[in-house]
Amino acid sequence: MKGMEVMRSKLISVTLPFMCLLGIGLFVNNNLSAKETLEDGIIGLTKAEVNEKFGKPTYLYCEEEPFRRYAMVTPEEESILRAQFLYDVSVHDFYYLKRNGSNCEFRFYYGEDTIDGQKVWRVKEYFIKFLDGPVSLGKVVDLVPEFKPAYGKAKVYQERLINLNNIRLTFVTPEINELSKHIGSRFVDLDKDIKDWSLSYDVILCDNEPEKVSANSMVKEVIVSVDGEYRIGKTAHAFGTKLIANPLQ
Repeated sequence: MKGMEVMRSKLISVTLPFMCLLGIGLFVNNNLSAKETLEDGIIGLTKAEVNEKFGKPTYLYCEEEPFRRYAMVTPEEESILRAQFLYDVSVHDFYYLKRNGSNCEFRFYYGEDTIDGQKVWRVKEYFIKFLDGPVSLGKVVDLVPEFKPAYGKAKVYQERLINLNNIRLTFVTPEINELSKHIGSRFVDLDKDIKDWSLSYDVILCDNEPEKVSANSMVKEVIVSVDGEYRIGKTAHAFGTKLIANPLQ
C-alpha cells in the first residue's frame, strides 16, 4: 500500500505540471490567432478590423464558386446581395483610397476562420491597383507602405504569366510564423508538406516590360498574400520560374 501511495504521489506531481503547461499552450495559441498579423499589418486581420482601419468600403463583392456568379454592390445593398445566394457567402471589401496623392484600389479577400470558437472572416490576400497609371517598382512603397518588407532579405522569383505578356515577380519574405503557416495551409494550398509559408508579394509588371528587371520596371498591380519556396517550386516548370537578385537592394 505504501508503495502505491508513493507511485500515486509521483504520478500527480508529473501530471499536474504537464496539464498546466498544456493549458497555457492552448491559451497562448488562441491569443496569437486572434491578435497577430503579418509584417504588412493587414494579412490576418478580421473583416471587422479592416473596416475599423479603413472605414466603410466603397463596394462589396462576392463570388459563388460552383456557378461562377459574381455580384458587386454598395454597402447599403448588402442585404440584397446576400439574398441572391442560398448560403453564407464570403463578402469581400473594395476600397478606393488616396495614397500619397494617388488613387489606388484595394481589394481585400476574406476566408472563413475560427477564433476563440467563433466564426470570423479574415484577410487571406489583397490586391492593389494603381488607378492613375503604373508606378515604378522602386516607388511602390511610397504608395503602399505595406510593401516595405519586400526591401529586406526577401527572395525574388521571376516568371512570365502563361498566355499573357506580363512578368510576375514574387517577393518571399524570410519570416515564418504560426499565423503565416495557418493562412497558407488553410487558404492557399492544403499540401501538408509545405512548411515554409511566409508573407509574399506578387508584383505584376506592365505589358512588354523587359526581362531584365530593375527598380525602374513599371508595375500595374501588387498582390499581397503568403507563399513559400516549396510551393513555388511545384509550379516552376510551368511558369519558367527563376530566382533573381532582389532589384530593390
